[in-house]
Amino acid sequence: MRRLRMLVEIERQAGFGPITCLFIVVFLLCSLAVWLADPVANTFGDGMWFSFQAVSTIGFGDVTAAGPVARIATVLLSVVSIFYIALITGVVVSYCNAMLRQRQEGTLAHFAENLERLDEMTPDELAVFCERVKEYRRGR
Repeated sequence: MRRLRMLVEIERQAGFGPITCLFIVVFLLCSLAVWLADPVANTFGDGMWFSFQAVSTIGFGDVTAAGPVARIATVLLSVVSIFYIALITGVVVSYCNAMLRQRQEGTLAHFAENLERLDEMTPDELAVFCERVKEYRRGR
């Protein structure tokens, strides 16, 4: 449960929710533009399939951007998707770093380091250290 809370906090700090909503809106608008402006896309599903190919860089080629509106939509969607995928990568890396930091803080070596510098700790650091000791003693 703690890991899930940590992931949610990282996503919140990164602004992942609003950016995901923006990405979905851009994706759907570009799909609509391809469907309406490109003669090869016969259905909205074709427009979405084309947009998915552009985002994922699969590029099967069964639906292609032939008209200028569809090409502009493809460029826009490609640029937005690059930033969105970079955000996803950043959230994953932040989560992994937080997990490693949490593991390191729970090690005996870290505990020993804190014991050696008790006299240097601020009252806030001492309070946090005391809480960790209590959690450790409770078996968490």
